[in-house]
Amino acid sequence: MAGHGRWAELDDAAFMASLPLAQTDIDYDVERRGEDGLIEWLLGDAATRVVLVNGGMVAVPRHAQGASAGALFCFNDPAAPRPDATVPEGALSLALLSGAEVRAEALGDGALVIYLGLDRASEPAVPYLALDISRPAPAVNAAHVSADQGIDGAAGSLAERALRDFDWVELREFAPRATPFESGVATTAVALAAWHANQRFCPVCGAPVRPTLSGWAQTCTSPNDAGRLLFPRIEPAVITAIVDDADRILLQNNAAWRKKFFSVSAGFVEAGESLEHAVRREAREEVGVELDEVRYLGSQPWPFPASIMLGFRAHACSTEVLVDHEEVGSARWFTRDELRRAVEAGELELPGRASIARHMIEQWYGESLG
Repeated sequence: MAGHGRWAELDDAAFMASLPLAQTDIDYDVERRGEDGLIEWLLGDAATRVVLVNGGMVAVPRHAQGASAGALFCFNDPAAPRPDATVPEGALSLALLSGAEVRAEALGDGALVIYLGLDRASEPAVPYLALDISRPAPAVNAAHVSADQGIDGAAGSLAERALRDFDWVELREFAPRATPFESGVATTAVALAAWHANQRFCPVCGAPVRPTLSGWAQTCTSPNDAGRLLFPRIEPAVITAIVDDADRILLQNNAAWRKKFFSVSAGFVEAGESLEHAVRREAREEVGVELDEVRYLGSQPWPFPASIMLGFRAHACSTEVLVDHEEVGSARWFTRDELRRAVEAGELELPGRASIARHMIEQWYGESLG
């Protein structure tokens, strides 16, 4: 921001390149989504790789120390990931299955299979599918059952075997430790699976829906609606790092969060509202601070369950903090030294590394904060 501390020289392109949920570079192959029999054909292609999704988690290869799925699950925590959530150490990768390993259940009635797209960096290009194992076990069509029992060649449903044979890591913990490509694949898979899980009925008439367009849409099953198509609705939210003339950053603790958890200002965009108006309104409503200069920074998908975070930097022209005590419990200005000391002393917990909020705070700070 012109004239306001270190941020005058920041590289926004480098900032965007650091956001783990914003690195999708898979070819969505949109024109093929509506092809009849595409999913079945891809399941028969030896090159196809399948990502397994379970709520907000993805399957990763079993690590020596192991970590239970229950301990990792923090999908609905408003300040996730939890401090007590444990994950395998080191770099993470997706547990990728072949189409043959999942074919029987993926083609069963009620299965949710999503065509994620093509990795064109490989030669030949590699198709990727996602299979949601959290849905009720589908009725398996005997015609699709082969001698291959799938994972470890063991009996039992695919979901049972997958829960036994893999570790399950919440997307917010997976993405910062995965390759940009796999982070993007996992983000898309979790986002679409969450939409299908949350919308089981037509919002217009209430009839059941079924997946179509290779999992990227739904169709209403009512005979009166002529196959109405339904597409995912994305909820835009603004998130803003606010600084003052002294180059301090304003952080706040929301009422629904853990007491030590602090982040930057954020909120959903209202109907008919511009992004910039939403930035100023949220700051005024939540912490009583007025803003003048507002600058767009970048965006990041946030599929928990269906948001996109639109990041801004803003300058405060007033510094008195007046929290609403409804949505926001407390807020305060931090210098860099004050923030570092609070983090090191365990007095303050920052957002997780998958979040755009963490990267905005660290961009202002100038380096990683632990």
